[in-house]
Order: sequence, then C-alpha cells, then structure tokens
Amino acid sequence: MIKDDAPNREAVEALIAAGYMVERFDEDPTLWRVNGEVMTGAELLNEAKQMGLMDG
Repeated sequence: MIKDDAPNREAVEALIAAGYMVERFDEDPTLWRVNGEVMTGAELLNEAKQMGLMDG
C-alpha cells in the first residue's frame, strides 16, 4: 500500500471482513477494484462508510 494509506487500509480491511473482494487495480495502483468495480480511494472510503463499516 502507499505510505499514507491508513484510512484506505482500514476501509479495505472492513470491506474484506464484510465479504467484499478488494484488490488494487492492476493498471493504476491508486485505484481499487471492489467486487469487480473500479474505485478511487475516496470512493472506497465512502463505500465502507455507507455500509456502516467505518465511522464518518
């Protein structure tokens, strides 16, 4: 992960624990693939927050 990626790391861990498949997007390591959908780091955080997996 990128050095200052702590919020994203927390979101990734929460989403994986909830059964999501989460991985870095191969073509651009600043993007994420979540259950097959490509997301930015902000979208990843938003997804975890909307699912009630993170405070915010």
